[in-house]
Amino acid sequence: MTVQEFTQRLLAHMGVEDATVEVEEGETTLVKIQVAEEESGLLIGYHGECLTALQRVLYMAYSREDQNKKFLVNVNDYKERRTTQLQEMARSAAEKVLENGQSYGFSYLSASERLIVHEFIANTPEFAGLESYSTGDGQRRRLYIRPKEESDQELAA
Repeated sequence: MTVQEFTQRLLAHMGVEDATVEVEEGETTLVKIQVAEEESGLLIGYHGECLTALQRVLYMAYSREDQNKKFLVNVNDYKERRTTQLQEMARSAAEKVLENGQSYGFSYLSASERLIVHEFIANTPEFAGLESYSTGDGQRRRLYIRPKEESDQELAA
């Protein structure tokens, strides 16, 4: 059974009948799902938790063939919209840190969401004086943005 057929059947078992599924094979198998907007919340879940679960189910179903196979599930272009939203949040937080010199802590973000913020801060030249870091474990893991230590800034100069 192909990944597309498996995904269509899985969605049907979830009560999502009218989904369009496209699969792009590559280093990471991209599974694009288009559904009615009212059904997208069911497939995305809180902070993308259902997307992560769908990816895990696909991995479990196909890992016997190839244990290095990776899946990325995207529903109604959620990943792109969420990336833009996270970058805007990171920009706003970083600007506050630059203004007042105080660290800023985000509420819960998934590992993939934290990575987006870390990369945005690290790769935005106007935030070269800032750093992002994470502390805690599991659901208690939080991401923070703070000014770099003065000694770090002197080394960079």
